[in-house]
Amino acid sequence: MSQKLRIVVEAVPHGPWSGLAGHIEAAGAEVLAVSGDEGPIEFPAGWIPDGLVTVPAQHQRARFDQIDLDRWDTAAQEELDRRFHIAQAVARRMLEGDGGSLVHLVAAEGLPGLAGAGSAASLSYAVAGLSRGIALDLRDRVRSNVIVAEPDAAGLVAAVTLALHLCGAQGRGVSGQIAAIDAENLRLFSQSRPVRIAHRDGGWDEASLAAQIGRWASCLPRLEDMEGVTQ
Repeated sequence: MSQKLRIVVEAVPHGPWSGLAGHIEAAGAEVLAVSGDEGPIEFPAGWIPDGLVTVPAQHQRARFDQIDLDRWDTAAQEELDRRFHIAQAVARRMLEGDGGSLVHLVAAEGLPGLAGAGSAASLSYAVAGLSRGIALDLRDRVRSNVIVAEPDAAGLVAAVTLALHLCGAQGRGVSGQIAAIDAENLRLFSQSRPVRIAHRDGGWDEASLAAQIGRWASCLPRLEDMEGVTQ
């Protein structure tokens, strides 16, 4: 019988993601639940994690100019600072063994983003950047990926299934990616990379920039022109 996957799970006491550790354990993994608020993580002796799963903050739904600053600060701390500290501690532990996989769950409303999604629309992209940076820096030993999911019953099951795949032997070839999953659909995201390159001897001025951007107009649609496009 193969050894159970050892998964560190960011545990939250309440909210839609509070049952995540139980779902992962029920799926057959050995779980170490950590809060990120209790100082250094205490790993059992000889226990090297295969994976880590972190969870989204609880975001406020509001238009950008109406986001409450105190709630923004709280969400940013939970979404980025706490996730960073947990991921760094677990990655260091993984590097003592054969490596592993970091999985960052983000709210479905944050990526690709909905109007009025508030802090989720900004902070989820920041998490994607954090994950990509980890994947690049530790690419020889530690993988890092983002899963976009809803915390309803079907979404949790799908997210856990994908997370365990990424943490297992069959997921070793995947890193630095963003995927959205629900009960029936799996979507792989494209990520920021150059799509057009222009060169001008002598540098740019306002007129030459305007002309070049005009030639790229079909590649630069406004968001309202993209309504109805499948993300």
